[in-house]
Amino acid sequence: MKKSFHPQCYILILTVAAAIIGAVIRFRQLQFELLPDGSLAEGSYLHIPLIILSVVLIGGLIGLLLPLSERKSWEQVFSSHPLPNALLILFAAGLALGNVLFWLNGSQTPILQMTQSPKLSAALLKLLPPLGILSAGCIAAFAVMCVLKKKPSPALYMVFSVYLIVRLIVRFQAWNTDPSIHDYCFKLLASICCMLGAFQLAGFSFGKGHRRITVFWTLCAVVFCCISLPDAYLNGTADDLLITASVLLLMAVSGAQLLLCKEALPEEAAGKAESEPSEEKMPED
Repeated sequence: MKKSFHPQCYILILTVAAAIIGAVIRFRQLQFELLPDGSLAEGSYLHIPLIILSVVLIGGLIGLLLPLSERKSWEQVFSSHPLPNALLILFAAGLALGNVLFWLNGSQTPILQMTQSPKLSAALLKLLPPLGILSAGCIAAFAVMCVLKKKPSPALYMVFSVYLIVRLIVRFQAWNTDPSIHDYCFKLLASICCMLGAFQLAGFSFGKGHRRITVFWTLCAVVFCCISLPDAYLNGTADDLLITASVLLLMAVSGAQLLLCKEALPEEAAGKAESEPSEEKMPED
């Protein structure tokens, strides 16, 4: 009897392996190869395996995601089971706490000093913490709606997406003054993937979701956030570390639900095909 191919397990193995290996390599790079100004020391080489790892991850995910069936509606991919939704609420609480700390401890001062547009940065920074707290509340509300088996509003993940966009703009203004891309490239990739992942997740509440591309962005976000964790741990603040870890885990739970949801059954696909109107020519007189 021919065994069926289940790409989900290979996707999980690739994601977890890339996340752990990437984080270890980045940690050693920050300790031994990255100079205080962000540039690489002479004889550095760890950026090469990080680039290879990123290429393997992207190529591997694209190839392994192709056999997955598409799912478009929220009830097809998001579970009503208490466990994943409790995790979403827990990690949303971490996101809220991280933004409260960011608001209270004055972490915005170094960003304002580094940016080339201090007035714009000041306006966005005032918006960022309350928007992050609101986003956390929206994610928690999304989880509650799933448990109650009620359709979540698309606005819930859209607010989260807007928060990630604002956070990316604020952080990029500071990164833009950095003389070396090696200092921030994986933080930039993580921010972009998280933003696109959250945007795609909102589509399922519209009934217009795209499973493959959403899994791709969420799992890439998981890996690049893991690679960025050593930056937050060694060079960042407590709020930066908490926000990065919370967003990472939110992307992980959402991506896992999309990845492990039931595949479309053959009879389901056949029924869908039969329900579509067929084009028949009218008989000629």
